[in-house]
Amino acid sequence: MSSLRGAGLAFTLALAAAWLPGVAMAHSYKLGSIEIGHIWAPPPKPGVDGVAIYGPLFNEGKKRQTLVSVSSPIARSARFRLLKEGVESWPAHIELYPGRPVSLAAWGTHIWLSGLKKPVKKGDWIDLTLDFGPAGKLAVKALVQNSASE
Repeated sequence: MSSLRGAGLAFTLALAAAWLPGVAMAHSYKLGSIEIGHIWAPPPKPGVDGVAIYGPLFNEGKKRQTLVSVSSPIARSARFRLLKEGVESWPAHIELYPGRPVSLAAWGTHIWLSGLKKPVKKGDWIDLTLDFGPAGKLAVKALVQNSASE
């Protein structure tokens, strides 16, 4: 492992630990230079036909990568959502700049699944496919839990 790569991974894990006290990295993924940490989803609120997906991403490579789309077999629609100061917007993609962690979080851009084809509850796993364009696609699972530190 190169020192830059090791430093990047250590930084990402430190960021996750500081940002989410008590977090246990239950599962993580890697696609080339792209690291994906613990992906999780809070249980949907009653009457809401959608679920947010959160987690850390890190590009340990030397060139910018882009998360161009996401899909899930349990949702009719999967896209990127940003809720800022009560205003909702739908970014076309998420940029991953070298050495800069990205947090898919409630206060920032995250994945939003809507048109759920089945109920989602605590303890379930949600299958997702993350499409990073030329870097490739990666199948991941998001755990439905009340918080990342659960």
